[in-house]
Amino acid sequence: MEIKLVWIAFGTGVFLVSLLAVLTVKGYGILQVRWLNTSRLRDLKQRAATSDDLERGALNAVIDRCEALRGRWVLGEADLSLIANTRSLVADIAKRYHPQSSQPLAEARIENILNAFLDMKTHILQLTRLRGIRQWTRFRLRHLVWLSEAWEKKTRWEKTPAVRTARRFRLVALVKWITMVLRSLDLMFWSLKMAVFFLYDIVFKVFLIRWTLLVGETAIRVYSDDATGADVAPENLLDEMDALPDSNAFEEIGLPGEVQERVNASRKAIVFHLGAMSWKEARQRYDRLVEDIARAHHPQAERPLYEARLYDLLIGFSRFAEQIVNLNTKPVVNKMLQLRLSHLLKVKSATDWALENQVADLVRKYKVGTAVKYSALLYKAFKKGHPGILFKDVALTLTREAGKRWLVIYLHDKIAVEAHWIYKPK
Repeated sequence: MEIKLVWIAFGTGVFLVSLLAVLTVKGYGILQVRWLNTSRLRDLKQRAATSDDLERGALNAVIDRCEALRGRWVLGEADLSLIANTRSLVADIAKRYHPQSSQPLAEARIENILNAFLDMKTHILQLTRLRGIRQWTRFRLRHLVWLSEAWEKKTRWEKTPAVRTARRFRLVALVKWITMVLRSLDLMFWSLKMAVFFLYDIVFKVFLIRWTLLVGETAIRVYSDDATGADVAPENLLDEMDALPDSNAFEEIGLPGEVQERVNASRKAIVFHLGAMSWKEARQRYDRLVEDIARAHHPQAERPLYEARLYDLLIGFSRFAEQIVNLNTKPVVNKMLQLRLSHLLKVKSATDWALENQVADLVRKYKVGTAVKYSALLYKAFKKGHPGILFKDVALTLTREAGKRWLVIYLHDKIAVEAHWIYKPK
């Protein structure tokens, strides 16, 4: 009997060692990312210890989020809200460097933003090329949601009065044995399935920490820039504004019928939106657009947004970042590289009035590109000391709004293409 037990223990040990070896070889890329995370966190902690109060606060914001993720056994559903969590982290860092600003996120120079997207694209592509990354990141986000929900139910069940009473009288072990007997037929199936989901959760957590580190460090570089170089006056950009291509020049085509219809409807809602469009409204429309595209590809899914695969999200973001960097090729964007976003977002008090007068009717009647040309023409007409200063203000306001609307539509079309690529069947 003792010999048999020894051989059973030996066989079990060999199996576990072999399994660990296979997982190590197959997941070598994941281990590389995890080691990189650990090393980078250690460097950030050392840097925070020797930094000034301003930088230390920003670094601690990044470190605290990473440590909170590392300390979780299972990620919660809130952790899967990548866009909201990313924006929250960037906003936190921006506010630390610009506490007096009413729009901290807008206190970044356009050149730094484009460089940040270029850096992020390079880092993401490097991650996707590591050995084994593609195989380990092909799971869907809904698998993590299932595990999160199961873990949450388990946590709530353990806090119920019945379980507390059972623990007090040491009946939990008996209940567990009864449950195991009742589910003996499918116990192995569920054990293996949940084990796979735990591996998915670990992989996603590793990449989520890596993403937090990349975003945090990039945001610190962008918002810590206090260069005081000469800013370009928005008025001096009007001569370049009419060089912007019409929005239809970059309208994406070739999308499937239902997806194309949803994209066109969303696009028209932006083009013909009455009044000035805030970036909050633009983000809300982007969110609805992505959800509509996800639902078009996964109509039977309860939560279509979670049908995305982690690998596709990584590649999709790198492709989108490349499109953002391509804005550098537009003459007017290239000229305003040193301009802060806050300067472009300033809208004079005449905005509401201007967007309701007869000039705005022309803007709504014609395309955005045409609106830019008309408003720039109006400004040039009164540029040389003409007493119609009010019309000059109207022209400047309309030009700013039309230029912002052009950028909103540009981003809208690029988001539509990448969302379609991420959610379409492969």
